[in-house]
Amino acid sequence: MAYRLDRSYAWNYSHGPALPRRPGKLPAGPGGRLFDLPLDSTLGIASGPLLNSRWVEAYAHLGFDILTYAAVRSVARPAHALPNIVFVENHEQAAVARSGAHGNQPMTFAVSMGLPSMDPSVWRKDVRRAKDRLGRGQILVVSVVGTPVEGGDAEALALDYARCAAWAAEAGADVIGVHLACANLDAAHGQMLHENTRTSAHILGRVRGMVDRPIVAGLGAFRSPRFLHETMTRLAPWVHGFSLVHGIQRRVVDREGGAVFEGKDREVASVVGADTYAACSRQVEEAIAWRKAGDWHRAILATGGITSVERARASLREGADAVLVSTGALTDPLLAFQFRRALQSAA
Repeated sequence: MAYRLDRSYAWNYSHGPALPRRPGKLPAGPGGRLFDLPLDSTLGIASGPLLNSRWVEAYAHLGFDILTYAAVRSVARPAHALPNIVFVENHEQAAVARSGAHGNQPMTFAVSMGLPSMDPSVWRKDVRRAKDRLGRGQILVVSVVGTPVEGGDAEALALDYARCAAWAAEAGADVIGVHLACANLDAAHGQMLHENTRTSAHILGRVRGMVDRPIVAGLGAFRSPRFLHETMTRLAPWVHGFSLVHGIQRRVVDREGGAVFEGKDREVASVVGADTYAACSRQVEEAIAWRKAGDWHRAILATGGITSVERARASLREGADAVLVSTGALTDPLLAFQFRRALQSAA
């Protein structure tokens, strides 16, 4: 694991990733474009793993070409207390914690981090450093998330998102990722923000009015294909693309049924990794099918359980414009190297 699970978010932020050496010269990428930006390849990293410019630079060196700087806020916010990432077995009703990885079995995690962020005075300078350390054919996406305030309404939240987006663009982001796969704190029953179509459209409209960069809406899992279609159709006028699926929400329990993550609002967490691939890829396929039907034409960035070269290539064959890995980048940092080598061998 490139991220030390036994250490805090602050420790991992400060120390950077523990990555293997690249095994030789990086194979040439197959090329590609996203939002008319040239790429060496269309394989990248989703919001989450790249905590700062050190993480961005390290993974760019290994051949990932779409680098997403982890979600930033308009205020500093610490991460939840440890543990905040645990191995799990993903079941329909709940994710059950286990002691660790089982041999070479692909990994699945529950993540309860709380979307931490450094102060804007820190991350705005660091985003510029991250951008400066990328090479040709690589682009920087900066993910932004709004921070609700007590007594604030949807307009206040939308303006907060837009403020962060404007700062990210000024700092050098090529693309703005609007992270909507987070809890809607104004709703009951664990609703996610992307499930509130009206508020999500309002947020994206405010962001669109503040930046002159491509905008990607980061979405979580949907309850039905119809809801997916209705939501993406409503949001399409405000965005240039969609990134999905950013985790599946599950209760996370131990073998006795007790909560694994202690603290307020932590019973439900985001499950990511290998076991989520079947569910996530179905939703990506649904989105691609609706796009083919002609309702809207927006880029689709596939994510969710893509932990192997085979899965990445399958998503691209299906019609995704790009593939973004998350758990795959942490557990197999040489995935992009292997992806490029496999394409060369098949040519």
